[in-house]
Amino acid sequence: MFPVRRALALFLSVALCFLPLLCGAGGKAPFGILTQAYDAYLNEAAAFPGLSVFDGEDVSTGTDGRLSVRVGLATVSLAGSSGASLHGMDCGAHVDLNAGTVAFRSPENVIVEIHAEEAFLRPEKNQLTQAEVTILSPKVLQVRARRGDLAFRYSEEFQVLPEGETYRIYLDSPGEPRGDAGAGVPKSSRPRKVSYYILGIAGAGLTAWGVNEFVHSGGYVESPAKP
Repeated sequence: MFPVRRALALFLSVALCFLPLLCGAGGKAPFGILTQAYDAYLNEAAAFPGLSVFDGEDVSTGTDGRLSVRVGLATVSLAGSSGASLHGMDCGAHVDLNAGTVAFRSPENVIVEIHAEEAFLRPEKNQLTQAEVTILSPKVLQVRARRGDLAFRYSEEFQVLPEGETYRIYLDSPGEPRGDAGAGVPKSSRPRKVSYYILGIAGAGLTAWGVNEFVHSGGYVESPAKP
């Protein structure tokens, strides 16, 4: 009888030693909650509304899928054929977009940062912001600044994308001499790093009406359509 009690006491002692570790492993707070999910996945499992999302987890959608995550007061959504990883950050969320399209809506005092093709986009000001980012192909992004200006950063480049427009952004554009750009245009032999094609109003169609190139010369901007 006594050996059984001693064995039971030993077992309980060992269990109590490991209990804090077990509680710590399972006590991590959810990062967000799924509010919409069809033809969608959380990590590799089928997703459905109401599931908790933890920091660092992956979300993805099928061809016709849709998925939305509520992160505090912000909303992050994936269109079809998209994939991303979600991470927490102070007063907001960080999204690593791996493929497809992500849209977000963030109120004042909340930041949603999108990381796509080594570029970063986030609200430029502390205000309500709505935007959409799409990876069209390697090193090519399409950005819709529906509401609020966006701060765009890639390597050492920085640009503010004003609200109300859609941009086609080419990263790592090849360098070329700028000496024959036309009368009145400053000459530059420095390579351009990022090209911004303005496609039109964010809520309208995508008919190109102009093109701006951000030249790696301290922020000089020029339009090829300029006489």
